[in-house]
Amino acid sequence: MAATTPSGAEGARRLHAYWTKDPRGLAKWADKDDPWTELYHHLSKFLSPELAKRTAAQWFHDVFHFYPGSDLNRVMHGHKPRGKVVGPG
Repeated sequence: MAATTPSGAEGARRLHAYWTKDPRGLAKWADKDDPWTELYHHLSKFLSPELAKRTAAQWFHDVFHFYPGSDLNRVMHGHKPRGKVVGPG
C-alpha cells in the first residue's frame, strides 16, 4: 500500500501513477458511475478536501482527456449538454 500514500515529490509521482495508470488504482474509480466522486473520496483520505477536489479533477482529466464539469462528461453520463453544441462551437 506504500504506493498510495504521498511523501514528497517522489511520493506524489507514485500516487499519481497509481491512480491514473496502474490497473489496480484505476479499478477503484475509473469504471464507476461517478468516477470523479469515487476518486475524490479515495484521495480525501490522504489530502485536504480542497486539494482532493482539485487533484481529482486534474487526474480525471489525465485519464479521460476532458474535465468532470464538461458537457462531454454530462453527455457521457446520459445528461443533456448545457448548450446546443458539445465541444468548440
